[in-house]
Amino acid sequence: MSDLPAPYSERDAAPFSPSGAIYFMNGYSDATITLRGSHEELFLAFRDENTSIAASAPRLYDKEALEAGLYVPVPPPLLAEAFYPHDTPDEYRRPTTLHLMQVVSMNMRAEDSSSRLLIGLPYAESYPELFYSAPNFDGTPRDASSYGVVQSLLEPEGAISPEEARAQFGYPARSFFGIFHIIETPAGNFFNKKPTQMELQPDRDGKLALKLPPIPFEYTLLNGPIPLYDVKNPNGEPVADVKVAHHNSKEEASGPTDEAWPWHRPDLAEIERRTVKDGTS
Repeated sequence: MSDLPAPYSERDAAPFSPSGAIYFMNGYSDATITLRGSHEELFLAFRDENTSIAASAPRLYDKEALEAGLYVPVPPPLLAEAFYPHDTPDEYRRPTTLHLMQVVSMNMRAEDSSSRLLIGLPYAESYPELFYSAPNFDGTPRDASSYGVVQSLLEPEGAISPEEARAQFGYPARSFFGIFHIIETPAGNFFNKKPTQMELQPDRDGKLALKLPPIPFEYTLLNGPIPLYDVKNPNGEPVADVKVAHHNSKEEASGPTDEAWPWHRPDLAEIERRTVKDGTS
């Protein structure tokens, strides 16, 4: 095993969970958006008491296999595969163990309900015609699903079998996501074509993920600004930009909420009807 980098100790080293799973947590997000026409700046803050993400079983990095996708246990209409996000940074393509991730559900609201942030199932349910219009999104052949990577900071010093890698290389780990989202605001409803890359930041001790989910955590925008488009004119020019964004969690999921999966389940027949009518299915 390679040496643990500072500031980690042997107590921080642990294998990844051996199988795919879904994880729940309370979530908090904020975004600073600049409108292109008026140059007005909007600061939006959101909360979701049941954000959920799915992880694949751990896998030793293999470019061809991973780009073909790994199984993740997600509910329909999401497809049960996760891929490397578009334009994955090179440091996430190293010869060590990783999970591929997919966001299951983020249905986040402003405190006064004036704005919403939709990712995964809420996006697919509320805007199926857009979610399934693959040509609108950079680097995806299918839809607006959001994927991520959790990758060990440790690397084998030589050739190693996948079984040995899963047993020996896990936490501590780095993580990032490529996110497709809807942002509903009083100034309009927007979506992105370029994935919003969010990367895990070190905690107060200078450490990254020691478990999944790595609560408490904070992800920050890696590749801004992110152009935003009007959902009513998806083929038009960008109308706004995300300049700053954060997503964090300080606690596990607090309990069921009416709008969160699995207590709320999308109407699959209605999603199919709307996508067929729109010609995107």
